[in-house]
Amino acid sequence: MIGRIINYRYEVLEKIGDGPLFSVYRARDKVLNKVVALKVMHKEFAANREFAAAVESSYRDAARLAHPNIARVIDADSSGEECVVACEFVRGVSVQERVKRAGPVSVSLALDIGVAILEALEYAHELGVVHGDIKPSDIIVGSDGEIKLTDFGLSRALADFPVIYDQLQPRSIHYQAPEVVEGGLPTAASDVYSVGVVLYQMLTNALPFGGGTIASVALKKVKESPVPPRSINGAVPKLLNDIILKALEPSTEHRYKSVSAMLAELRALREALRLGRPVPISEPAQPAEAEPEGESEPLARSYWWWLGLFVVAVLVSLGLTMLVIGQRAEIQVPQFLGLTWEEAQKLAEERGIELIDDGRVYSDTYEAGKICSAIPPAGTMISKNRAQVRVKISLGPSTVEVPDLTGMSEADANEAAVKAGFTIGKVRQAYSDKVPINAVISQDPEPGVRRPPGTAIDLVISQGPKPVPQSMEEPVPMTRDTGEERRFSVSIEVPSDAEGAQEVLIKVTDADGERVTYQELHDPGDKFTTSVVARGSNIRIKVYVGGVLVKDVFYK
Repeated sequence: MIGRIINYRYEVLEKIGDGPLFSVYRARDKVLNKVVALKVMHKEFAANREFAAAVESSYRDAARLAHPNIARVIDADSSGEECVVACEFVRGVSVQERVKRAGPVSVSLALDIGVAILEALEYAHELGVVHGDIKPSDIIVGSDGEIKLTDFGLSRALADFPVIYDQLQPRSIHYQAPEVVEGGLPTAASDVYSVGVVLYQMLTNALPFGGGTIASVALKKVKESPVPPRSINGAVPKLLNDIILKALEPSTEHRYKSVSAMLAELRALREALRLGRPVPISEPAQPAEAEPEGESEPLARSYWWWLGLFVVAVLVSLGLTMLVIGQRAEIQVPQFLGLTWEEAQKLAEERGIELIDDGRVYSDTYEAGKICSAIPPAGTMISKNRAQVRVKISLGPSTVEVPDLTGMSEADANEAAVKAGFTIGKVRQAYSDKVPINAVISQDPEPGVRRPPGTAIDLVISQGPKPVPQSMEEPVPMTRDTGEERRFSVSIEVPSDAEGAQEVLIKVTDADGERVTYQELHDPGDKFTTSVVARGSNIRIKVYVGGVLVKDVFYK
């Protein structure tokens, strides 16, 4: 598959993942001249032409979504034997992989991700599009902090194909709302439930409902209450704990009515934590009781007597409270994370807190010079008599040595870069007499220098020798007729490390225009020579092996 050109448009560069329905490749879109994520449906599913057409239709409908937190769908096609979907390529790591590698994420990052995903869903729901299958693997966090939700469009297609849906359901069962597990169609309310599960998993590295079978998980979703995330991770604020549990309500009546309602609460909490202030929670007003007729005067006198007694009691209570507060005052720790030392010190002085510098550490979350750790964390109540917070200041991301990718194929270079903790950035092509076709000529940053993990390495890929006129190129024409017809000898070699039979294609551009003069399959390692006939002057001969241009010669 690597090196193959699909639909005369997408040049496959490397495989980046495998799912139950699609294999995913990084590919270059030759029309838009950009890197895309190309999803190729597994053959056993693509063979069902009705299902493939339904998937194409669903993704094409999702292509109208244009939001900064949604990975765009660029193209979908099921007209041939394959079903392919081209989407925006997002450089980064999924929430699933991030939690798997490093455990629970910080509260601030979980809020940023939650807000971004809910904003994407709010936009999609307004256009009548439900995601229906939100999982941590569908949420990508880029190295620059960009957050994208992927895979809009699949749930609608699956709804009409219950047999295929049943095959794929085990991968989604933990994130589906109870009504969806029981056979209902995904709705905005079920998207709310899925976001609640993702937030729960991000903060605890656990699922709210475990189980070995679909039936056991489905039963727990309806009959049991999840362990509060705050009980697993003490850093989770109580309000965030309550927001998650409300999103996980089995009944849609008790769940958030819309993603907008959940989004508003998450935004308010995030803002409060950033500013170091409590979040106001309004209590519902109690309805006033009607006064019985005929009892107004006695009740009025009784009312004033009890009111006076109440005022006295309040004053006494207030005095005692002030006395206790004077002896046992507490302060809520504000949010110091992300502030500079000077900003944090100013905030600490305003709150009467002593800020203690606890050293410098590397951090992939906070840039150099910003506070990346605070103990006790924001929201904690501490005694005014011992108001101390210890903070660590970020040195920025730790740095690693850039690997040497020169001479490698683009796919091997990408694999080596990822293993070393880097990504591949811009890729451009250039002619080279020394470096083989499709191999790396140069890279930026250069090998051996130290850079933070996640840094993008730009590559220059060889196109082989630059085409030259006939007078500088060999071989020369074997014969030349007295007329305009000319005959050329073309030598071709199929790479011995190619995967399976490769298509050899020769295109000629001459006085008659452009045409294909040779198109055959050849085994890896084949070497042969063929004759090409052309007419007139200014003749161009291009040779492709496995969809890759390997020779481009111009003759006057």
